[in-house]
Amino acid sequence: MVAEGVLEELRQRGHPAMLFFPDAQLDTPEKHHYYSQPDLYRIWRFPVEREGRVLPTFPLMIPDPNPRSGLEARTFRDLSDELLEFYFQEGRRELQQVIDSFHPDVVECQHIWTMPYLISELGLPYVVTAHHSDQMGYEYDRRMQPYANVAAARARWIFAVSEFSQREVRDLYPGIQPEKVVVLENGYNQRVFRRRRVNRAHTLRALGIEDVPRLPIITFSGKISYTKGVDILLKANRLVQGGRRALLLIAGTGDLEREFSAEERGEFHLENVWFLGHQPQSVVAQLHNLATVSVLPSRSEGFGLAALEAMGCATPVVSTRCGGPEMYVVGATVPVGSVEELAAALLELLSLEAGAAQELRQAALERAQRYSWERLIERRLRYYRQMVGHATTDSSGETDSS
Repeated sequence: MVAEGVLEELRQRGHPAMLFFPDAQLDTPEKHHYYSQPDLYRIWRFPVEREGRVLPTFPLMIPDPNPRSGLEARTFRDLSDELLEFYFQEGRRELQQVIDSFHPDVVECQHIWTMPYLISELGLPYVVTAHHSDQMGYEYDRRMQPYANVAAARARWIFAVSEFSQREVRDLYPGIQPEKVVVLENGYNQRVFRRRRVNRAHTLRALGIEDVPRLPIITFSGKISYTKGVDILLKANRLVQGGRRALLLIAGTGDLEREFSAEERGEFHLENVWFLGHQPQSVVAQLHNLATVSVLPSRSEGFGLAALEAMGCATPVVSTRCGGPEMYVVGATVPVGSVEELAAALLELLSLEAGAAQELRQAALERAQRYSWERLIERRLRYYRQMVGHATTDSSGETDSS
């Protein structure tokens, strides 16, 4: 989502830009959007097969599911040395084709991982955005650490999405100059995630939710995984339903049986819970507009974009204090892993009087609107301009275009 936000804002300002990414060609709602616009998206298509070697889909940094890779995806740690080298070989081939046709002045890579490592081999100037999942991957997969170290060391700048991520990067990668790691927060798509009227019955019916009581709605948007704290949420749901019944709508990739053991699932309370699978942004925005509160129960987050998107729809959020979200969340924050405190915070927001609820919704919206890509892209452009030698210094000492 970050890469797309940067892409769209750059092009709106007249800067030629293109997004390159791997994809398993899954038949999801976004597929037509990506594959029908070759001037915007250059896609490294999986499966990849050459000379008897096969990568059925692109590998992941950590075991959390990815909506564009499929449930059978493996991590880099699962690849043999031969398949890892095959991945690098094919990645170089794909990147070189894009570079030869597009001729970029600056490359921005998402995650301190394999793509910036390959870009560094090709000798192009690049920046890299650290999102936290890449740092989780660094600790999860020791074999990949030398590649990540090179990717971090050779980057002109590292954009950390929060102060939490900035500290993490400075501590984790050896030899990184601290001043090279700067905080550039994420933005969100304000054209999609905005306050508007939504027909409740029609929206829910389109998702297969019919003949349910007219209860308040709690939304969760994210991967169904341990990292995202879905198990904590489903345990807290017992207390929520006991205090004030509500519909819990879970939109995201993943499967409970794959992510959690039978013993763990035995503690989950699934009353009034609906699993909607991966949904396009437009549908998630509709759900947030119907919701009384959204929830982000993660064990760790570099930024927590899902919370910001909910707030962009004027929906307050209950988040854990897990790294990035607490710097902007309007609603409530609770300790990581606390079932009781998560449930209590949800019940408190569900029980607000109409006037207090409206004030909180307005505060959530106003806070979110500070994170527009229109405003945030200016700082990125200053760093880009320094890299290509077209920067001047204004009276405040900051760089700007010449």
